[in-house]
Amino acid sequence: MSAAEPAEAFLGMLSTTDYLQEKEIGKKLQENIFRIVSPVSPAGLYCCYAVIIVLTGAVIALSVALSLSERKPEQVSVKTTYNTCPRNWTGFGSKCFYFSEDISTWTFSQNFCMELKAQLAGFDNMEELNFLRRHTVNFDYWIGLHRESPEHPWRWMNDTEYNSSVPIRGVEKHAYLKNNKISSARIYAEKRWICSKTNNCILQCQIPCASF
Repeated sequence: MSAAEPAEAFLGMLSTTDYLQEKEIGKKLQENIFRIVSPVSPAGLYCCYAVIIVLTGAVIALSVALSLSERKPEQVSVKTTYNTCPRNWTGFGSKCFYFSEDISTWTFSQNFCMELKAQLAGFDNMEELNFLRRHTVNFDYWIGLHRESPEHPWRWMNDTEYNSSVPIRGVEKHAYLKNNKISSARIYAEKRWICSKTNNCILQCQIPCASF
């Protein structure tokens, strides 16, 4: 063996050692780079995705619940616009009206209405009068207009003076409605009658009203 051969063998061993060290260093660098680029394992990523999906579903469910809760007051308000007058009464505007099928005197008719916490009907405008006219075509109906004498003005049951928007025929002291006209008759004449009262559910529309 020449002197050069051991030297070459030694150099070969050094080259092999350097190669292994470089390979180990490269492997560690790759691991560090993977940790930097992807700090979470695939299993952890799947877990995060699942959490995001669950939270998204919860947000959607909460939005739907809030939307339904906001609609409930509208449903209540719509409900209160129906069935607000007692049974056998007819609602129009802010009032409820009762049209009798019996006949009696003006005094009896007024007392009947008062027992129902109402009074003989009045009208505040032409719309209400036209409504009453449509229901009084075939019969005479007492209404709440009266006067002390032909020389006195006509007054409603609450003592306010009638504005004479529609003339009242006759010279008697108590008024009735028939055939689109207002006439007067004696107090003991017998006729049907109309009661009216304020529709409290219209005035207090925020409070649900029970059906009668």
